[in-house]
Amino acid sequence: MTSSILTNSSAMTALRVLNQINKDLSTTQNRISTGLKVGSAKDNASFWAVSSVMKSDVNSFKAIGDNLSLAENSLSVARTGAEQIAKLIDTVKAKATAAQEGSIDKAALQADIDAALEQIQEITKSANFNGVKLLETSSKVRLLSSIGRDGSNVDASYISFTSQDLTFAPRGGLEAISGLSVLDRGDSLVENKTDGVTEFNMGAPNASQFFIDANKFTFDTDNTDNDFTLTYSTGAAVSDTTTAQFVNITDGNDLVTALTASAAVVNAAWDNQTGLTVKLANGYDFKALDVAAGAGITAAIDDSVVYSAKAGQKLTFEYIDDEGVNRTLTHTLEQSIAVGDDGALALVDELTTSKDFSKLFNISYVNGEFKLAAKDRETDITLTGWSGGPFTSPGDVVTYAPTAFTFDTDNTDNDFLLTYRDRDGSIQTSAIADVDATALGTTATALAATTYIKNASWDTTNGLTMVFEEGFEFISLGTAASASASATVASAPTSTAMSIVESNELNFQDQPLRLGEEITLNYTVNGTNKTVVLRVTGQDTATGNRLDDQSNPNRIELALDAREVTHESTTGKKIVDQIVSALGNLPTTFGLSSSAAAFGSNIQYTFNNNTLTLTTAGTGIDSIGTTGLPITDYDQLLDNIEEAMQIATDAAAALGSAQGRIEIQKEFITELTDNLTEGIGTLIDANMNEESARLQALQVQQQLGIQSLSIANQAPQALLSLFQ
Repeated sequence: MTSSILTNSSAMTALRVLNQINKDLSTTQNRISTGLKVGSAKDNASFWAVSSVMKSDVNSFKAIGDNLSLAENSLSVARTGAEQIAKLIDTVKAKATAAQEGSIDKAALQADIDAALEQIQEITKSANFNGVKLLETSSKVRLLSSIGRDGSNVDASYISFTSQDLTFAPRGGLEAISGLSVLDRGDSLVENKTDGVTEFNMGAPNASQFFIDANKFTFDTDNTDNDFTLTYSTGAAVSDTTTAQFVNITDGNDLVTALTASAAVVNAAWDNQTGLTVKLANGYDFKALDVAAGAGITAAIDDSVVYSAKAGQKLTFEYIDDEGVNRTLTHTLEQSIAVGDDGALALVDELTTSKDFSKLFNISYVNGEFKLAAKDRETDITLTGWSGGPFTSPGDVVTYAPTAFTFDTDNTDNDFLLTYRDRDGSIQTSAIADVDATALGTTATALAATTYIKNASWDTTNGLTMVFEEGFEFISLGTAASASASATVASAPTSTAMSIVESNELNFQDQPLRLGEEITLNYTVNGTNKTVVLRVTGQDTATGNRLDDQSNPNRIELALDAREVTHESTTGKKIVDQIVSALGNLPTTFGLSSSAAAFGSNIQYTFNNNTLTLTTAGTGIDSIGTTGLPITDYDQLLDNIEEAMQIATDAAAALGSAQGRIEIQKEFITELTDNLTEGIGTLIDANMNEESARLQALQVQQQLGIQSLSIANQAPQALLSLFQ
């Protein structure tokens, strides 16, 4: 080996080796500290480029996975909501099915249905994804599910699904059950269950019989000073009163004797326990029983509580049931009924709380008069009469068909005898002599002029109709002894009814009608049944247009313009206005108009705001039936519920399917990300075991290199020693 003082080849070699060792050591330490064997492009340009693209893809896939996780969670909420909605609709179906049982409380069922529908509405608002309402709209939703590479080109893949509309909005998925009601359709259109039910005006309380307790009387010991006055009504006007005086009464029995002797009294009775009972004549009503002026100072009577009926008395209500059977309901008074408004209201309260009465009838006391009707539109009974207590019995209406009579050609021998019971309960007879078979209307006119008949008519269709005054009861009509053998009359009338004012009131609510629905007015004029059908009609058919073929002279169908009565803002007043407009097109032969009600020719309709009222003349020959209102079509109702159930079930299935696809894709993205991450690691991650071993080797090499460099650096010193 050549020695040179200018060049230390050994040191240079040792230094070069040491530098390489240090470089390798630095590289190894960097790999250990970073964990990467390719930390930048200079480490391995190819691997770094590939790994950088792969890292970008991994980041994209992680973002896609996060988005898919959010979508999956949102779809899980929406699917669960749709499943819950399906369960709620099933509950609604069960309630609607139960509602078809007539005795069930439909109002309670409706409350449960309303709660279920409200809950459905809340559920639809809860499912949202990225601003999309998954249960409130039906629209395409597209999710980025993956990306793929073709060279430098990136292709995106998507998962698409459709959000579901489970709202009650028009054209919404559950529109069919929007506002679903198991209540009778009529109940949602009018204010009360008694709307459309014929109401009978029973008139003012009858006080023709009155009772005063014994302890209300004080008789003066000087019997000559017991003077009393009885005041009673004799007419409709308040001023139509008469006062009778009874003097020198010794006791209660003597008072009864004096009262009975009066033409104003039919009968009277006294009991030392129960007191005084008086029946006035001619339907007169009690007004007062007082001590007369000048009576003894101890003579007194307290008529502050006078009864028109006593506890234990019976009230009767006659009716025809839904099977056409004549029946009578009897109610025994639980309390004595005072004369006047307070007593009338107490009677109404007692009857209303009576189980037997209230399941058939509805009674009220308005403006000094009793009103009686069937309980509601569903109670299929026909009221035919009442009696007892403070009620004035209605006058009878009797009709004999033309065929019920046979007349002698010699009109002077057509003699008949009418038998009836007057207000006092006495049986009376009245001769109808020399009936002219060619001028029977004249006979009817003569009957109408009597005090016991309110009206009478004859026509060739209905025959003879006699309308008795209230409190008068028809018994029979037969031939008189003086009649010709050829003159005959049927043993019983063709029909009977009550002489009383009937009314039918409809109070419409602010609810729209539906296309095709009908409101049917049923009534009778002069014995002829009439029907007016008001149908909601589309195709721009104007209100009042006639819809039927006019083949039936007693039935007519008129249009209600759907454009006027079916929109959401329809008011009860609007419906009434349209009905009145349609009724204005009725032919006069239908006997229903805004003119005053008239016997045998016209029923009157009046209107005020949302109320339509039909009223008869009170003669009994004209009557009003229950108004037909739209009914609940339970078959259609259940069909609608079934349709909604299917839509909710399909929605849940569609959302579940989308959730399943997203879940699968999310798992794939997770695995793909893991694989890519692993691949990136293979390309750029340092092998820590290998690098650790290399580190130790390099550290040893470094120490050896340092020693070699140290030895090499000592060689010039050895050369220098040669010159010493």
